[in-house]
Amino acid sequence: MGFYLSRLRTFYENAGVLSKDVVISIPSYASNVERQALLDASEIAGFRCLRIINESTAICLNYGFFRKADLDETQARTVAFVDFGHSKTTVTIASFVKAKCKILCHHSDRNLGGRDFDFQVAEKLGEEFGKKYGTNPLKNDKARIRLLEGAEKARVLLSGVPDAVINLEYLIEENDLNRLVNRDEF
Repeated sequence: MGFYLSRLRTFYENAGVLSKDVVISIPSYASNVERQALLDASEIAGFRCLRIINESTAICLNYGFFRKADLDETQARTVAFVDFGHSKTTVTIASFVKAKCKILCHHSDRNLGGRDFDFQVAEKLGEEFGKKYGTNPLKNDKARIRLLEGAEKARVLLSGVPDAVINLEYLIEENDLNRLVNRDEF
């Protein structure tokens, strides 16, 4: 991380930004040891770390900063921020008025993410395939990997379109899996 931050410092110096002061965001579930390691890395890189803040707090501050013209002076706006990653999920609920942000609630689960949903989709499709052809692809290593890859691709597609097709030719014993998955089902 120290090397990465050194490269980042060089990039900014080349762009004419000469400040050594930084604020760095970190996942909210990071331990004190990980936070201290980040402070050490910033010192190695030649930065003076003014503060380490949770990434969800940084997201809220960014929202409040760029939406300040839309915010009311007295009537609070409550906004939920959901960060659904590959292996973790974070939910933060914040309240905003014109010049103020208040974090109302925050929860992170570093063991729940898109990969868990991929596995659930693969399990469902594996059961359906097993009923149709008499063999469950999840019991075959190569077929399981292909099925999980297909489920992941469908999940990614479903973030932009209402339906996604999982099409795996010759999944197992020369049998194909062709299945339409929609957002509601997902």
